[in-house]
Amino acid sequence: VLYLQVTYAGAGNIKDGRSKLILRDVFVAHVPVNNGNFQPKCIYTAVMLRRMLDAILNSDTFDDKDYVGNKRLELSGQLVSLLFEDLFKTMNTYAVDRMNKNSDMARSSPLDFSQLIMQQDVITSGLERAISTGNWDIKRFKMHRKGVSQVLSRLSYMASLGYMTRITPQFEKTRKTSGPRALQPSQWGMLCPCDTPEGEACGLTKNLALMTHVTTDQEEGPLRNLCFSLGVEDLSLLSGEEIHAPGSFLVMFNGLILGKHRQPQRFANNMRTFRRSGKIGEFVSVFVNEKQHCIHIASDGGRVCRPLIIADKGRSRVKEHHMKELR
Repeated sequence: VLYLQVTYAGAGNIKDGRSKLILRDVFVAHVPVNNGNFQPKCIYTAVMLRRMLDAILNSDTFDDKDYVGNKRLELSGQLVSLLFEDLFKTMNTYAVDRMNKNSDMARSSPLDFSQLIMQQDVITSGLERAISTGNWDIKRFKMHRKGVSQVLSRLSYMASLGYMTRITPQFEKTRKTSGPRALQPSQWGMLCPCDTPEGEACGLTKNLALMTHVTTDQEEGPLRNLCFSLGVEDLSLLSGEEIHAPGSFLVMFNGLILGKHRQPQRFANNMRTFRRSGKIGEFVSVFVNEKQHCIHIASDGGRVCRPLIIADKGRSRVKEHHMKELR
């Protein structure tokens, strides 16, 4: 808090309430603060510091920033929803200003709110302008992107298929770094290893594999309750010694620390059983990280998934009748 008071003071001294707002809304923004309880943020920060120190002492715990499993794709629906939200708030602000000006006049004339909205046509013109030019300018989030929407080439079937599976990164093409351009082993089965343009966009602009699936957001409430039913101990009821007790694994749900579990493999197998039986979403990801003593559960949107064959003790569960059903 003292650091924020000095850093963001500017001309005058920042108040304690302002610094708490920055900690609540800016610092580790994805961790919610309910009723002024900063304990989840404190624990999350402590876990981050613990992993940093562990990485300094043990290089085997390093993460790869180019790992595909840690990345999320922004789909067209998400981008259009952000644009619509910004345009809707702009329309509301304009309508409120017009109504306030009309009410402040000595002789105010009758004002029809529906006619006021129809005359402006803010949402329709804003969506048409963004889709036609490809420029996504969202003032509320300070988002300025070019080339979001492009003209689909239908010179051939392969050309149109390549356009529809194209992934455009936010990385600057003029930079000469080789890391984001190189092939990554985790891309196997998800991204095409050879279909990439020549020139400065080589390796940056990628294409999805033909059988790749990009997930959408799923409801978190039922999955959260299921985790607690399968033996996850709530984070708010644990002390620091209990969180990192020997044999305990942290349970991370969509990037948030849900709690801990004492039998990670049993918990993961139960979650996979529910998934394969259709009781939870088929694209819910469950992964046990032995090095970091953590169980990762993901149900958010934008994850890149590939088809896999289930193996039991090294033997495939795919039988001959399954292959006949596919024909």
